[in-house]
Amino acid sequence: MNFFGEVAEEKEAISTLRLLVHLKKKVSSLSPSEVILLGYAGVIFLGALLLSLPFMVAPGNHLSFVDALFTSTSAVCVTGLVVVDTATFFSFWGQLTILILLQIGGLGYMTMTTLVAVALGRRVEYRDRLAIRDSLALDTPGGVVRFVLLIVKYTLLIEGLGFVFLLMRFLKYFPFPRALFAALFHAVSAFCNAGFSVFTNSLESFVEDPFVNLTVAGLIVLGGIGFMVLKELSERRRVTSLHARVVVRMTTLLIAIGFLGFLLLEWNGVLRDLSLSGKLLAALFQSITPRTAGFNTVPISNVSAATALLLMVLMFIGASPGGTGGGIKTTTFAILLGTVKSVIRQEDRVELLHRKVAQLTVYKAFVFFFLAILLVVGATFVLLIIQPNNPIDIVFEVFSAFGTVGLSRGITPHLLTLSKMLIILIMYVGRVGLFTLLMYRPGRDIKGLISYPEERIPI
Repeated sequence: MNFFGEVAEEKEAISTLRLLVHLKKKVSSLSPSEVILLGYAGVIFLGALLLSLPFMVAPGNHLSFVDALFTSTSAVCVTGLVVVDTATFFSFWGQLTILILLQIGGLGYMTMTTLVAVALGRRVEYRDRLAIRDSLALDTPGGVVRFVLLIVKYTLLIEGLGFVFLLMRFLKYFPFPRALFAALFHAVSAFCNAGFSVFTNSLESFVEDPFVNLTVAGLIVLGGIGFMVLKELSERRRVTSLHARVVVRMTTLLIAIGFLGFLLLEWNGVLRDLSLSGKLLAALFQSITPRTAGFNTVPISNVSAATALLLMVLMFIGASPGGTGGGIKTTTFAILLGTVKSVIRQEDRVELLHRKVAQLTVYKAFVFFFLAILLVVGATFVLLIIQPNNPIDIVFEVFSAFGTVGLSRGITPHLLTLSKMLIILIMYVGRVGLFTLLMYRPGRDIKGLISYPEERIPI
């Protein structure tokens, strides 16, 4: 009997070993895109399981798994849309878990796994280097580990400064423990362009506080312009590359347009009861947060339809490549504008700041824009069918989810289960990127070697 038992145990051990070897081969064969997609999905699911634990919510509250999944997705995808009030619904442990998910999502899954590998003294494989390159929008996989360590350094430094500035201000409003956690939470949330807040009304209580407004706005901008631009600014004290110059100019232009638009459209609207300095400060803040942060100092549900449209455009464009935000990116929008300019001038090339843009980059920009439009329109169409809310509010919600912004006109807690699942999918796509989701790297086949005759099509 013992003999047969030992044989059975040996067979079971061999089967388990074979299964582990098979799984290892499967994991090793994953493409960089698959690593990113499965990595984010795994963190989201783990976060949902953690948030489902009883002690994660305040006494008397219960969080369904769908709502836990929604919250985890919103945190990891640094969006900020919430189905329950983060400030009152979750316990300290729940809020701390959300904070950790925000930091993971802001730095990126590949950045975090690389940091862990380096800390454990493990070698980062070439496939993972390719995944890091894709997730951070770098040109080559060379030097990506050093760049990841630089990202962590910048993040700790900027979030640390933001934490100190916010703590100094929050101490005037709250007791030390609450001020300490609130400062840390908002510093991380702002730099990661997440928009989560431990205040029920976001930052509306600080609408005329320049210290809080400018600190949070500064963190949002620094997180949104991308780590490549931060690296260039820190090393050279100025921007010289085409990418950095385009990012800085487009960011400045979009903030200026948003500021003037919001100020003019809402002068007698949500800004009506504020002082002149308060109006200017609120308009500036709300021109920055749609570039994918999601904080608000005025009630977004009360803005006019025209202002909502302006915010949707800013949310759709989003932040810059290699940053913590979403959207189609400022560089994509700049290339689209450059293409329009070239067509109007009947030129056969696209130029930005006296530099010719590679044709393949132009193609990618238009594909990205087209796919983003299809996703937003398709999701909006479905939600308009199943969700009984004001159409403007629904469209706004979709744009916010895709841009991983987090601004809402108040319908998020009232979404139906199917609507929540659709918004979860949009937030996920908005964070991992359409190209990561849809564009795998197929092997080159014989078709790539064939050149067909060129023929013009009237447009």
